Amino acid sequence: MDNLVLIRVAAVLSRALERGVLEDIGAEGLHRFRLGFGTERGRATLVVSLRPELPWIGRPSRPRRGAWRREEPFAAQCRRTLQRAVLRAVEKLGPERSIMLRFGDGHALVAELATHGANLVLLGAGDEVLGAARHPRAARERLEPGKVYRPRDLPRGLVDPYGADAEFLDGVLERSMRDGESLVESIRRKLFGIGTAAAELVVAESRNTGRSPGSILSERLRALELGQLDPVVVGPLDPASPSADGVDVEAVRLLPWEPLVCERALKLDDAAATAGLYHEAVELAAKVAQRLEALRSILDKETERLLGVENKVSADLRGFDDPDRLRRWGEALLAGLHAAERFGEQVRVPDPYDPGSRLVIPAPGGLSLPQVADLHFRAHRRARRGRDAARRRLEAVAARRVRLDRLRQVAAEARGSEGARDLEESMRAERIPVGLAKPRRRREAPDPVVRVEGVRMFTGPEGETILVGRTGQANDRLTFKVAAPEDFWLHVHDRPGAHVVIRNPDGRAKPARATLEQAAILAAWFSTGREDTGVDVHWTRRKNVRRVRGAPPGTVTVKRSETVRVRPRPPREE
Repeated sequence: MDNLVLIRVAAVLSRALERGVLEDIGAEGLHRFRLGFGTERGRATLVVSLRPELPWIGRPSRPRRGAWRREEPFAAQCRRTLQRAVLRAVEKLGPERSIMLRFGDGHALVAELATHGANLVLLGAGDEVLGAARHPRAARERLEPGKVYRPRDLPRGLVDPYGADAEFLDGVLERSMRDGESLVESIRRKLFGIGTAAAELVVAESRNTGRSPGSILSERLRALELGQLDPVVVGPLDPASPSADGVDVEAVRLLPWEPLVCERALKLDDAAATAGLYHEAVELAAKVAQRLEALRSILDKETERLLGVENKVSADLRGFDDPDRLRRWGEALLAGLHAAERFGEQVRVPDPYDPGSRLVIPAPGGLSLPQVADLHFRAHRRARRGRDAARRRLEAVAARRVRLDRLRQVAAEARGSEGARDLEESMRAERIPVGLAKPRRRREAPDPVVRVEGVRMFTGPEGETILVGRTGQANDRLTFKVAAPEDFWLHVHDRPGAHVVIRNPDGRAKPARATLEQAAILAAWFSTGREDTGVDVHWTRRKNVRRVRGAPPGTVTVKRSETVRVRPRPPREE
C-alpha cells in the first residue's frame, strides 16, 4: 500500500474508530482479515489484506460475502484476546508502512503493510509479541513471542523525508542524480517511504511549475499530515459497481493526492473508503484473471492430452494393417487341407489366389487345421472391427482437436467474469470438467481457482451432467468436495471402481430412468467388473455416503441405497 495514502487512512480511521468496541475479527480468506467495531455512529468495518503483492488496510466497499474461516488460528487468538476491547487510538508508526491499533486494555494490533512483507501482529501489555499471522524467516527473531515488538529498521542508505526541509531533500536528490539516476528513481530509491506514484506526481508538478522537487515534496508531506490532501483514484473505475469486469488494472491507479492535470479523479467520503474501493476492485480483477488463466491452462493440457490420444489411435490403426490377410489364411487352410504340410508352429498350404505358390501360415500347436482356420477368421473379424473403430475414433479425435484449437483462440481473447463464465460453458460442452464445485451458500465468495483433476464428464439423455472419478483420490474429492448433498451417487456393488455422480440441481426425488441406466453402465464399465455379463450398481443421494475413517481415499459406507443391474459397455466417448 502506498505509504502516503496510509498517512491519511490512519488519520481517518483514528477519528472514525476511536472508542469503538471490537465486536468481531475473522479471516475471510487466505490473506484477508475483517474487523467489526461498534461505535457511537453505528457499526464500522475495517479490512486488512496481507496479499503479498499488494497489502492494504481500509474500509471495504462491499458487504462480507464469505463465511468466516473460524479455524484460522491467528484470528481465533485475536478474538479471544481482543473481543469487546475498546479502541484507544490508531497511529502510523513513523515512516514505515505500518499502522497500530492500540486498545484500552493495553493490547495492540499492528498491520505491517510492506510489499512481500505484510503481517498482522498481536501485542500484549508492554508491546510484548503474543502472535503473528505470518512467520517469515527474515522476521522470526523480531516477532518471536515474548519479545518486545519493534518496527522494521530503516534500510541503510535511505533518508527519512518526513519533517525534512526542502533544501535538505533537494541536496539528497541532486547527489543521487549525479550518479546517473533519473529524478523519479532518485526519489524512490533515496527517500524512504516515497513510492512510484508520489515520485511521478512530484516530478510532473516540478516540470509544470518550475519549483524544486524537494520543496514540492516537503509541502505535500506537511499537507498530508494536516489533512489538507486526500488520496484519489484516477482512471475508469465506477464506485457504484467496483466489479472486476470494469477494472483495467493498468489504467486505474490510487494516488496520494490529485494531480495538477487529470481527466478523471474519484474520491469517496474519506481516504479509508477510497483505498478500500480501489484495492477491492484490483483484487476482484486479479481473481478473475487468475480464473481465466486456470481455464486456459486446463484447455492447453486437454489439447496436449488429445494429441497424445491421436498419436496412440494412429499407432493402433497401423497395427491393424491388412486384416484381409487373416481371411485369406483361413480360406487357404480350408481349401488346402489335403495338401497341407505342418511343421512346428506353422503350416504350408497352396495359395488359392495365386496358383503355383504356397503360403506359410502360423498354426498354434494343439489345434487342428480347421480350428486354426477358425482362429484366423475370428482374428480377421476382430481386426476389421478394430480398424473401423480406430478410424472412427481418429476422425472424432481430430475433429475435437480442431474444436479445442478454436476454443483456445476464444480463451485467449476472453476478458472479465462474463468471459470466464462463457469459456467455462464452452469447455463443459466439450466434456472438459470445469466449474464443478458444489453450490456454495449464498453468502460465500466463489473460489477463483479451478480444480478438475481426475474427473470424467458425460452428458445424460436429458442433458444431465454425469461425473466419473478416475482414482481413489479423485473419487474422494468428487464425492465430498464436488457433489452436492442432493446429487445422486452410484457405485458398483462389492467391487473396486469409480464413484459416479449425477447432478441434481432441481432436487428431484429420483433420476430419470434412462439417465440412471447410463450412469450405472458408466459405474460398471469403470470398475473391475467391466468383463462381467451383468453387474449390480448401488445408487443413493450423496448425503447418504460417509467416509471410512483411516481407510484409503475413496473408501466409503452407504447409509441406504437402491440397486440397478446393468451390462457393462464402454461409453461412446471411449
